[in-house]
Amino acid sequence: MADVIDITSDSDEDLYSRPTSQLSSDFVDLCDDSDDERPAPPSSQMTIHEPVDLCSSDDESPAPSDPRFLQGVQQAKRKRGTIRKAGSSSANYDVDSDEDESPKKMARNSGRSSSESSEDEEHAPAKVARKKSTGTTKKAPRKPRQTEEEKAAAKTLKQQEAAQKKRDKETLKAAKAAKAAKEKEAKKQYKAVNKLVHNKKDTLASMEIIFPPVTGHPELQVLFEAFKEKVAEYKMTVSKSGRQKVQGYNVFSWRREETAEYDPVAREFHPVPSRMKVEGTYLVYMSADELVRCIREEDGVKNVVRRVREVCGPDRVQVFIMTHGLSAYYRRAGSGRLTKSQIEGHLAALQMAEHVHLLHIDKPEDAAARLYDLSADLGIKQHKLIQRSHLPFCSDTHQTTGATQKDTMVQMMRQVHRVTRDGAEGIVERHKTMARLYQAYERDPGQRDNVVKNCIVQHRVDGVASSREIGKALSRVVGTVLYGRDPLELAYKGTD
Repeated sequence: MADVIDITSDSDEDLYSRPTSQLSSDFVDLCDDSDDERPAPPSSQMTIHEPVDLCSSDDESPAPSDPRFLQGVQQAKRKRGTIRKAGSSSANYDVDSDEDESPKKMARNSGRSSSESSEDEEHAPAKVARKKSTGTTKKAPRKPRQTEEEKAAAKTLKQQEAAQKKRDKETLKAAKAAKAAKEKEAKKQYKAVNKLVHNKKDTLASMEIIFPPVTGHPELQVLFEAFKEKVAEYKMTVSKSGRQKVQGYNVFSWRREETAEYDPVAREFHPVPSRMKVEGTYLVYMSADELVRCIREEDGVKNVVRRVREVCGPDRVQVFIMTHGLSAYYRRAGSGRLTKSQIEGHLAALQMAEHVHLLHIDKPEDAAARLYDLSADLGIKQHKLIQRSHLPFCSDTHQTTGATQKDTMVQMMRQVHRVTRDGAEGIVERHKTMARLYQAYERDPGQRDNVVKNCIVQHRVDGVASSREIGKALSRVVGTVLYGRDPLELAYKGTD
């Protein structure tokens, strides 16, 4: 083999400075024979370039002395440098390494290549993650187009949801309206049941009186008709029982329509569903002859009272005894009859022993009036619980508008302390109008305490019929309120 001249490190000046005789006979070999023994870099990490064959034996190759030969050598060096760079980035492959490179260096180079490749594999997910973080995402697959049936079903579903939403909204609105109406009604009922009631007549509409059987008793039949006529304008219920409550005696009883229950702690009424409540008051009606018989045979009428309480309720039951014709009995004289003093003595002992109340009447009309008064007293009984929870000297400020001129004046006069409705009606009956009442005060200012003194009060506070006068003490209060000029003057009821 001819001598090989290594030109890898020679410059152009070295080539030109060599003797011509050396260049003409020597063969420049750029192909290393030991290339086959070297490990080739992986094909995936090496850029393949077209080889440059400078060892061609073609006759057309330029001679070493030819300037074209030097140009070819320079081009070959530039291409070889490109190959070296590509090999060093992937497998550190160097075309200029000696063929006698040590195995240790070769192992080190191969280890470095494997470590670099493993680092590239480790950093590959990070590179992908960085690529994703830059915003380059995969597009979502396009949804398939809906058919006409699916579109119609979706539209129907939306309409149903909208209709259900509308129904829920209307239901909620109706529930709120019902709750508000219920609260309003409860407030209205609370005010109604706790309203102050002063007139007993207004309570009769909720009362019911139950007569004993009137068949075969002419006096009771007349009393039934008279009482029914008397309370017709107040819409009170009047009924008859089919049997005697206490065998052998005529017993009256009462019931009330109860719409409120009293709370003694709060001192107020609370509305309750309407119900009928039996009053604990009973009245035994008997003639004078029957009374005398009971005095003689029933331990002075005590056994009658005890029997009523056994049948009708506990000992707290209130019992009235109404006798008819006792005055006529006193007028009749005869042997075997009890005297007036004897009868009154037995009745006084009865009252002390059994705590009963006695009523004496001579005519059916008187009996009807007494039953009316007793019914009115029972009707206003529960309303007195409300009156006790208010200041007694304060007038009723919740007055309604009068139906007539007379009714308006009556309500005005009731604003004066201690003037009842019956007293106000007596004043209006005498003076007719407020103008005439003031004219009476103007005629004699010094006698203002006596202007309404002689006005008649038709009923007492307990409802019992009366014909008494108002009196000077209450007349003084009325005069002070209506005609007094001193705003600090004390209006009170003294003694007559």
